[in-house]
Amino acid sequence: MKRAFSLIEIIVTILIIGLIGTFAITKFFNSIDKANEFKIKSEVALINEAINRVYSNQILLGNSNFVLERLDDASINGSDESLFIGYEEYVLLDTVILSSSLDNKELGKWIKVSDTNYRVYLTKEKSLDFQFDPNEALFSCDKKDTFCKEFML
Repeated sequence: MKRAFSLIEIIVTILIIGLIGTFAITKFFNSIDKANEFKIKSEVALINEAINRVYSNQILLGNSNFVLERLDDASINGSDESLFIGYEEYVLLDTVILSSSLDNKELGKWIKVSDTNYRVYLTKEKSLDFQFDPNEALFSCDKKDTFCKEFML
């Protein structure tokens, strides 16, 4: 007599595999979101450190009235342009961060919205706006936004 799997055993096995697969996929997408958030947090810290370094160098050179006007010469809403690298002799980042555009909304990529404003998308619907304040020498988002607090150290 041949022993075969019954229909109930096959259905139970498929249900178990489906539940495990659903759990694994959810964890996978959560880890991708967390990786993007960590990447953005580290880039914000890196940008602020570079701004502080430029201001410190100017103070050491005796230029205490120095004001960094902008963070780069990239075009507004342009794709694949180098952001946060500085301009003229004021070098900010050695690492190239390429821009995206408002049409693409690429996750984790920065979009230059104006000369001092930048946007980054965490999901297709959720974005954070950052602003460079030349007078305060600070690159930050709106601290009133509860979600922004996670990205500011």
